[in-house]
Amino acid sequence: MKYTEKYKDMAEQFRKDGCDEYMVEKFIRREMEADKFRKEEGTTDIEAVRLWKSYPDEVKEMWLHHAFCYNCGTASFKPGYNLRKDKFGVVIEGFCDKCGGRIARCCD
Repeated sequence: MKYTEKYKDMAEQFRKDGCDEYMVEKFIRREMEADKFRKEEGTTDIEAVRLWKSYPDEVKEMWLHHAFCYNCGTASFKPGYNLRKDKFGVVIEGFCDKCGGRIARCCD
């Protein structure tokens, strides 16, 4: 696995703390995924918006109010969510209306 300087420093610290290579890779991969999520935060993909507009309003409302929050269980998105297109369709990314935790939902 190739790391940037940030991840190299983290990996070195994990090794100093006694983590084996499996755990180092697991922690670094998790951090990289979180960084990717944060990097895309605040952006909405124009292709996702076009696809989103093609969905019926009832379906969009259902998706926005039936997401899964690991803190609360079923949750709704706070206003200000973002749309992103991926290989499965539109992904809604945002925060739980109840607890503020990060949530995402794939709309296929």
